[in-house]
Amino acid sequence: MPVTRFPNGVSSFGVPILGSGPIFTTGNIFFVDSGATNAGDNTRAGAGPDFPFATIDYAVGRCTANNGDHIIVMPGHAETVSAAGGLDLDVAGITIIGVGAGPDTPTVTLDTANTADVDVDAAGITVENIHFIANFLDIAAAIDVNANDFTLRGCRFSETSVILNAAIWIQDHLTTSDRITVQGCRGTAYGTANTHFINFAGVGVGHIIADNILMGDWATMCIGGAGVVDQCLITRNQILNVVATADTCISVAATAEGIISDNRCAGGHATDGIVNGDMGAFENYYEDQDTDLSGSLEPAVA
Repeated sequence: MPVTRFPNGVSSFGVPILGSGPIFTTGNIFFVDSGATNAGDNTRAGAGPDFPFATIDYAVGRCTANNGDHIIVMPGHAETVSAAGGLDLDVAGITIIGVGAGPDTPTVTLDTANTADVDVDAAGITVENIHFIANFLDIAAAIDVNANDFTLRGCRFSETSVILNAAIWIQDHLTTSDRITVQGCRGTAYGTANTHFINFAGVGVGHIIADNILMGDWATMCIGGAGVVDQCLITRNQILNVVATADTCISVAATAEGIISDNRCAGGHATDGIVNGDMGAFENYYEDQDTDLSGSLEPAVA
């Protein structure tokens, strides 16, 4: 059984252990670290932290679909996405886990073109603890979800200035992206041309948007869109949208269905911070940040 520099080891044979938490898989585990002396995108690398792959994109290509494969991204890893599909998550059933906290969190920076994006093109992909950074003018849709059962958990989103930004951070495809989960993420986005943090562009079923802290400036809405989502749950999010016109923190299509509950929102306008369509709404509060009043239930109590 191999021994590594992790405090609690990394093992395989069915139940590998990384750091203090278990990874239950019989699949492959690959390592990525752009800062490692021996890093390389070749078939001889990737099996351990001392000889890792140099990029997540290459590691994805070494995975086997629906095999339970995991990619461990080491502290301080930095990767740049400079074109459409520059990072293509196109192998089904893989999990990508960033190791590190604060400044050591692995980063993926979108740069060079406003079409630069991370494409999700296979089902059942999970991404955890990655810091995504926008570093180009009005990136159109930074994470483009084109497959079912995509999960983002515990990730961070930021932009390098108000003009080097992501107009949309996460966007579901028109017809082929059900059961998106975005949970426990943190976003800071004050770009002058931002429109959405999460854009429901399609008719997805079963999305869960929960426990996120989102602070920014979104001219359309922070969470929502024109797509008629169904069986959707939006809950326990903390949202600040500072736009001073009649834009919203959460807004869904008129015939969208599901539940919006226990969200706490504030913004730069007086009303319509939460627009629920046909979704059930329970214990959501909104406050106009320009007043000295406490938040009130929104939408109005039936």
